[in-house]
This record gives sequence, C-alpha cells and structure tokens, in this order.
Amino acid sequence: MKTTLRYRCLLGLCWALVLLNGCGKKTRDPAPTTGIAGTVKVTDQSTRVLPKNGVTVTVLNTSPLLTATTNAAGEFIIGAVPAGTYTLEFTKAGLSTFVLRSVAHPQAEVLTQLPETYTLVLEPTIRATDLQATNIMATAGGATVPAVRFLTTRTTPQPEFDHSYVLYFGTQPDVSYRTAPGFLILYSGGSQTAAVRTSSWTLDRSEFLARGFSAASGTTAYAVAYGIGQGSAYRDLVTGRQLTWPNPNLTPSAVVSFTMP
Repeated sequence: MKTTLRYRCLLGLCWALVLLNGCGKKTRDPAPTTGIAGTVKVTDQSTRVLPKNGVTVTVLNTSPLLTATTNAAGEFIIGAVPAGTYTLEFTKAGLSTFVLRSVAHPQAEVLTQLPETYTLVLEPTIRATDLQATNIMATAGGATVPAVRFLTTRTTPQPEFDHSYVLYFGTQPDVSYRTAPGFLILYSGGSQTAAVRTSSWTLDRSEFLARGFSAASGTTAYAVAYGIGQGSAYRDLVTGRQLTWPNPNLTPSAVVSFTMP
C-alpha cells in the first residue's frame, strides 16, 4: 500500500511539472527581430490576384547570399543582414523578376520594414528581338545633334497587352535589367493582334540623361531590349518619386553597342 501511494505521489509530481511547462504545448520560435522584412502581392497581366507564397527575395552581393521565401500572406523576413545599403531581387518561376534598389538597412540589430507592398507580375510573352543601334545626326529643337537610333522587333506568341519594349543602357557588355543605371520604356501602340511589329526610336544626349544614363560623350555604351507587359508602380526609396517597374520578359534581345552622344 505504501509503495502504491508513493507511486501515485511521484506520478502527480510529474504531471505538475508538465503543466508548469505549458501543459505539453509546443512553443513557437520567436520571429526574427533583425534583418529586412516586407510583403509582396502577385498578379497576372490582367491584375487578377495570384498566390503570394514561394517568392524568393535575395539580398544581392552578399556572401553567402542572404535569402528568404514569402509565406501564404506574401510576407518575408531576411534575418542577420549586416548594416548597409542593398539591392533586393524578387524571383519566382513564371513571374517577371522585380529589382528594388537602394534599400537602406542602417542598424544590423534592428529590423528594417520595407514601406510598401511590392507587386510581382506574371512574366509577359512579348519578346524583343533583332535590336539594332546606329549613331546618326538628328534634328532636335531646330539644331542638328548627335543621336542614336534604336530599331527592334517585337514578337508576341499570343495576343496580349500591347505594351512593347524596355531598353536598358550601360557601359558594360553584360548590361541587363539587373545592372543598368538607366532605361527607357517604349510603347509602340497598334493592334494587339499583330504577331510581329518593328519600331524605331531616336535618342539624343539630353534624352539619355533624362533617363539616368550619363556616360561621357564618346564612350562605348551598350543596350539590351526586353518585351514588357503590365507595369508595377512603386516609390523610389531615395527620392520618394513614384516609378514604374516594367516587368520584363526574361528573354532579352542580343546586346548591341553604340557611341554615347
């Protein structure tokens, strides 16, 4: 009898310890309190909402690369990011890549919350091909000035929004939407049902400068073109100006060279 009573007392003590430790419930890991956090939404070319999970957000130029993946609510937290200013790249198979520059993370021990929800869009089918660049003399404001004429062809595998191209400029042959300091969105208009359309544009130096490309006159520069679809509006993190990310098709034209006017 004494043995049974002692056993029951021991069993009661064990249950008391379980209750004191949360009644056996599994505790959740605390949310990270440092790094960079934000949210995204995802749409198709008609702005219809798509699932927001599975978007990979990468802090470029970190080693090893710091990344996080969005949950079903489109939320992400990239932990343990050193203090600095970064470029974030948002990617997911089937979506156009979004690049967010000048992300300031001033204190490593404090969480930086991005100020808005960024929109990712289904990759458009429009592609830019056969890009050409020719240095010419053009008339601007009644004067003849050096300029560059760009010619490209848009191919559309199926009818889609008739947005056309984006040109990116840089001083390196590997210029792309990831690296270019300047770009120009070009809309050709016309019928949405046209499968192939060729367009040309002429830019003098002032037009390059207005689009953020300020290479010195005479510099060998490079350009690449992408087809684009539905754009995404967002605010520049430095100036506060509203910008449009063109959501390019991820298959670029060939890179072409030209001489900066």
